[in-house]
Amino acid sequence: MKFELPEEHGLSDLALEHLVFKEDEQYSLSDAQFAALEAGVGRGESVLTVSPTSTGKTQIALWGLANGVETGCFTVYLVTHRALAKQKFEDFKSLLLPTLLEGDKSSLVIATGDYVEDAEGNLPRDPLSSRVLVATYEKYLALLSASGIPTDMRNTVVVCDEIQLLGDLHRGQSVEVLLTLLKNAGWKQFVGLSAVLEEKDSAMLANWLDVSLVVSHTREKHLSYECWNSNGMGVCNTANPDEIIENIPLPVGADLSPLSAVATLLKEPSPPVPIIVFCMKKQDTYDLAKSFVDNYLNPPQGQLSLAFEDLPETSANQFLSQVIEHHVGSHSADLTDEEREVVERRLIENKLDVVFATSTLAAGVNFPLGAAVFADWKRWNANMRQYVPIDQAEFHNMSGRVGRMGFEHEVGRVIFFSRSPGDTFAARQYLNLGKLLSLESRITPSRFEQLSLQLIASGLCTSRDSLIHLICSTLSGLREQDNNNANFSTWPETLKIGVSSLYQKGLLLETSGGNLIVTPLGKAIAFSGLLPDTGINLLNYCIQKVQVLTTCLSNDEQSRDDDKFAFLIASSCFASPEFKAFNGQQPTRFLPWPLGKQAIIDPSAHVGDLYESMWQADVSPTNGAKLTLDWISGTELRALEGSLPSLTAGMLNEMFRNLVWAMQGLSSIIMSATDSRVPVLNRPLALRNDEQLLNQLRQLPRAIRRLSYRISEGLPDDILWMTSLSKIENVQNFRLSRIEILALRNLGYHSPEQLMLGTPEADLARLTAFQKVKPTPHNKANWLRDACRDWKVSQRQKASERQIERASRYSLNQLFHNYYDKRGGEFEVAFEELLTTLGIQFEKLDDKTKTGAPDYLLKLLNSPEIVLELKSKQGDKMNSHRVSRH
Repeated sequence: MKFELPEEHGLSDLALEHLVFKEDEQYSLSDAQFAALEAGVGRGESVLTVSPTSTGKTQIALWGLANGVETGCFTVYLVTHRALAKQKFEDFKSLLLPTLLEGDKSSLVIATGDYVEDAEGNLPRDPLSSRVLVATYEKYLALLSASGIPTDMRNTVVVCDEIQLLGDLHRGQSVEVLLTLLKNAGWKQFVGLSAVLEEKDSAMLANWLDVSLVVSHTREKHLSYECWNSNGMGVCNTANPDEIIENIPLPVGADLSPLSAVATLLKEPSPPVPIIVFCMKKQDTYDLAKSFVDNYLNPPQGQLSLAFEDLPETSANQFLSQVIEHHVGSHSADLTDEEREVVERRLIENKLDVVFATSTLAAGVNFPLGAAVFADWKRWNANMRQYVPIDQAEFHNMSGRVGRMGFEHEVGRVIFFSRSPGDTFAARQYLNLGKLLSLESRITPSRFEQLSLQLIASGLCTSRDSLIHLICSTLSGLREQDNNNANFSTWPETLKIGVSSLYQKGLLLETSGGNLIVTPLGKAIAFSGLLPDTGINLLNYCIQKVQVLTTCLSNDEQSRDDDKFAFLIASSCFASPEFKAFNGQQPTRFLPWPLGKQAIIDPSAHVGDLYESMWQADVSPTNGAKLTLDWISGTELRALEGSLPSLTAGMLNEMFRNLVWAMQGLSSIIMSATDSRVPVLNRPLALRNDEQLLNQLRQLPRAIRRLSYRISEGLPDDILWMTSLSKIENVQNFRLSRIEILALRNLGYHSPEQLMLGTPEADLARLTAFQKVKPTPHNKANWLRDACRDWKVSQRQKASERQIERASRYSLNQLFHNYYDKRGGEFEVAFEELLTTLGIQFEKLDDKTKTGAPDYLLKLLNSPEIVLELKSKQGDKMNSHRVSRH
């Protein structure tokens, strides 16, 4: 530790007051923090900091952000996972919002694959222009691509946390592309952070980024690594990483099982709680937790925990309700986001002694962990068909969650096991604390086609030569040149082949001068994030089945079939190259594995309309579509889990999240392909000379987006509007849950007019839906009644504002002002003026001589005639229009 600041540290008085830790009125810095300040991070210099976990790297990032905010720059903090983005966003609310951001909630924004919003809960107009943006790597790349990646970003401070993600098998390419684009565009300051970069890779990465390298091997809180085996244990401590002490006797009564190790730790005079038990399989997080409670705690039968009472019932939270009051938890991807929050909150509040978890709890999020026990350190490799050891980087990143700064444990303990002679060599590699695996190159020829389309669509490359230059100058390109120059020499030709393929698919155009221009369809596919083959295949499916799909959306009640539409669109997305291997290319997303075990639906009635007519060969897409249909019909998660053995709510939520993303991409692709402003020759070949087909296709994007919103909320269409009520500000901070919305619908209350009623029946319905609300449901019931009234008023106000704004472009805004402002007979006059100005033919039906006669007959082109009755608000009574079709 250093108890002083380096000279010329560059930090402002505000940063010194709020962003530097003090101990007994003295500044207290870790060695890594001191070195980063010496390198100029506080003065705006760019650095790559590589130091162990728990050395205060987040604070280094904050100093870079502070410098950017104070100098009027945009700043972005990039993270690896949604959970980590959410935690940093919450941290910055307390650290930066009241100080550097002067309480301006719109200046702090979070952007993940799930949502984009500011600290006030609103959707920002331009997330990239926020003063502080917290984002996942892929989401930031998508935001940049969608707006056209700037060629000059010298007004932006970029922080890259866990930068070793660029070596990840599945995500590394996107991260490296992003870094390459940022590097070419320049930056005001770059701050990279990592705990597990190997020394040679650190130097190479810093060199490539052209930033200063700051390396510190000192942990402020040390870790003791213990490999338990039949001869005792081998121990190595980060305080002296080169020394391994062998054959130390195991604690009395301990054996080579994770539960025995946990029990031994809990018996110590000062137990290092909470203890995390890392499991390589999700099922082990349940089985080991139950076994520990039953065999080591042996509690009397107690009452189930109420911690999950307000959440939808799932198999996971039913299990957790049995063990969590015994200070034992479980954490994995099987849990929903809300369930994870309950477990994580209990960890932070020191209400858990032991948590059995997969690596989901090791994604950079800070918890007060005192010890880690690895139940196993081998994971199933589907390609090799065997269990293989996790690499050293992952092992040390997981174990590094223990003994972090800011928590009371002096030394963190990491325990793992070597249970057979065959395990000895692999297990001992983890005691070699200085050895880490090298980064793997993730930009490879297999994905050149998608990468080329993204780069050309974003405007970064405009010719084959510029494309070749950029991709060959990536970190992967330079590494390939050093390691395998013969293979690297084939990259230019492979890239040219990829460009030719994109041209043949109608995604690119090439001028006689060699300029590459992305077509509107190509741009839509590039910005969607979908694979080119996914975008093209799904568009072709919609073209081929447009008659079927539009019939499902028909206004004719006998022909309309919303469920069939949802089933066909969902199953087509799940069967696309995004989820299924195609032409030798691996998918980017994966369906829950239990979906492929057995069919839960026979889609034979739709077989001629399916994306894949041979559905029997792989039942997972149709199974996924069936579960999606059940979900948006209001089926509870617990019931969906019971559809197939081993299916969990966490798997389902991830599947629905991926489907929403794919549908939104498909909607944008269809909109682009059918845009009437696009020259005919720039359209896909099948859409060039068929206006009827174009008109039919134009009906799909809005319906697909509406469907994607239903899936994100899990609600039938008629009650989807209720989700807007949760966005209405209220003192009590009431929000409607999916369970409550469905309960109201089941009670027969699904419209705002019904829910705002003050009748005894309506009061009873609201109280029944909120019966679990503590301490009493009455306040929330009253809020709902009033919120529906406010919502009706706000919807009308928003509609009027939108229409008046649009009308102002054509100097018609006064007509619309009159329409919304007038009452009684003047309202009819204003309405007739609008119809006349817009050239809409109408017939006035009500001559004031017939009681109850409707007001107007509207005659619209290519539409059934519409009978319309006008109503306007009189006093406090709100009436609505009545419309019917002939």
